[in-house]
Amino acid sequence: HAILSSDRTLMSLFDELGLRHRLRYTATKMGFYHNGTIYPMSTPLEFLRFPPLRLIDRLRLAYTILACRRITDWRQLEQIPVAEWLTRLSGARTVRHVWAPLLRAKFDGDYSRIPATYIWSRLMRTTDTRTKGGSQELMCYLPHGYQELIDALAATIRQHGGQIELNTAIDTIQIVDGHVSGLVVNGYEIPATNVVITAQTPIARRLLPSVATAVAQRWGQLDEFLGIVCVLLVLRRRLTPYYTLNITDERIPFTGVIETTNLIDPQYVGGYHLVYLPKYVAATSPFARMADDELRTVFLGHVRQMFPDLRDEDIAAIRIGRERYVEPIHPIGATDLIPPLTTEIDGLFLANTGQIYPQLTNGESVCTFARSVADQLSPRLVQGTPSALLTRM
Repeated sequence: HAILSSDRTLMSLFDELGLRHRLRYTATKMGFYHNGTIYPMSTPLEFLRFPPLRLIDRLRLAYTILACRRITDWRQLEQIPVAEWLTRLSGARTVRHVWAPLLRAKFDGDYSRIPATYIWSRLMRTTDTRTKGGSQELMCYLPHGYQELIDALAATIRQHGGQIELNTAIDTIQIVDGHVSGLVVNGYEIPATNVVITAQTPIARRLLPSVATAVAQRWGQLDEFLGIVCVLLVLRRRLTPYYTLNITDERIPFTGVIETTNLIDPQYVGGYHLVYLPKYVAATSPFARMADDELRTVFLGHVRQMFPDLRDEDIAAIRIGRERYVEPIHPIGATDLIPPLTTEIDGLFLANTGQIYPQLTNGESVCTFARSVADQLSPRLVQGTPSALLTRM
């Protein structure tokens, strides 16, 4: 994930860890693939020239962005279906040619339950990346990716007496008389008076014993996540000039074309060019169950359709990535179902991406949420008290 120049909490964390000097800044470009043609959409002038829309539609699209910037109370949007709200602002033609295809790709075809807060939050974040005058989208990155941040955090945790156990399976959380008493790890009991679960809610529920059935049921009221399948092309040359190529053509199965090396310098990845082809998938999606070989064939076939000049010798390697729980779904009217940090079990806490709302899940929102959680829990997690943070990596 890119780091935006407007990510204040992340920037503060980089300062704390002494990583700010490691950041590299890049002015990135964005494009749209529509009906077999790629259109640049990086500057206001390119925006106003976007051929698939009439001038009035382009102006209404611009108005939608400005209207989002003026909204300060997101609660007025959480009961409004996103398509209804966008039609009201942008018009039916713009929704049909731009918004609907993007929403279908993001939510695996079904965005009927998604509130207007989704687009509001997305536009609020992305428009903050523009340089003065709005002509360029400024992003930054760590040369060795988020691994640099993770390594620095791990080192700081260990310096303060924390212990990190990797590749360790948690069997269950022990609860006695309404209080957390410990964990069972690979069959062994480990005492703990506080447990913070940061794994996704469906996984967190499986860690609870039968005495916490009420907690599991409450968490289960909002535990829907989209997964992702992603094909990575390792190329010997650049594919496009765009960091993000949005796709409005419904015949193309993947969500977009993310050419990471149009953000990061190829020198940091061995001189290769990295192109990610992600697709968000519901649990029932055929793409979620598709074998790697078939997924590779299908996605590569569509890439060749989009870029006929891509040759076999241009491809150094192809990798497949999958994850079941990636994007939390917050349907209309579900705000009250978001589980709080605390539970009726003393010492048991839940803190995961499903509780981040209305912000979208990204490095900045996760970091901001984590700071809030740390501030709330710091009085409990005193030195000398056995506590555990359970996450999935």
